[in-house]
Amino acid sequence: MPFYISISLVWALGITSVGAQTLSVETLQDPGVLVSRTDNNPRQNLETTLVDIKAVDTPVLHTVNGKTAVGSEERYGQGIIIDSDGIIATNRHIIGDAQHIYVVLSGGEIFEANLLRKSQADLCLIKINTPFPLRAASLADPSEIQIGSNIIAIANAGFNPQRKLSGQIINIFRETSTNTVELLEMNIPLKPGDSGGPVLNEEGSLLGLIMGKQISDPSKSYAIASTRIQQEYFQYKNSILN
Repeated sequence: MPFYISISLVWALGITSVGAQTLSVETLQDPGVLVSRTDNNPRQNLETTLVDIKAVDTPVLHTVNGKTAVGSEERYGQGIIIDSDGIIATNRHIIGDAQHIYVVLSGGEIFEANLLRKSQADLCLIKINTPFPLRAASLADPSEIQIGSNIIAIANAGFNPQRKLSGQIINIFRETSTNTVELLEMNIPLKPGDSGGPVLNEEGSLLGLIMGKQISDPSKSYAIASTRIQQEYFQYKNSILN
């Protein structure tokens, strides 16, 4: 049986002017410098697997108070490295139809990313090419995804110093035909800009990717399960081998 939830997606949006007129729209700080990452697990060195993302759409005409200007829509969020070759999992609603995708690593390095794959599950795979190998996050064992499990979400709304939010998995949604865990419901409140952040177990392994919060009850939030991320990754790998 399919499930339906009214979810508010938690990405940060800004409009920046690139024409003669300046639009009167509040924008968020540009992620030129990555904030200090808290290492949740020294064995995994988690902070090096997290990235900040800025997606920039094709410039279009905007009209504000009767004045027209050319502006680009920007969306901000997070992502996590899942392959040492530079493959990153993030939300589809962050990437959208962006013309340019910029990724900021934990060391402050900025790379432009290529889109690899979009999923209907609000999941997107992008890739950066770096002159050095990257550390990838370890995915949690599917058996560890259980209602009542203690979790930690790392949120980064507005590119302020990161928040480590503790909570629990309070519900699990599965794909009906395969019984694969697709979505986690959490008792963790989120803010705009938190999208794409990791949800971890107590050992620091990836359980999911922050997606949004419930509209009717903002104290409840949702994450794409790591099992769904792994499935999408394997499908991409198979597609390039065939």
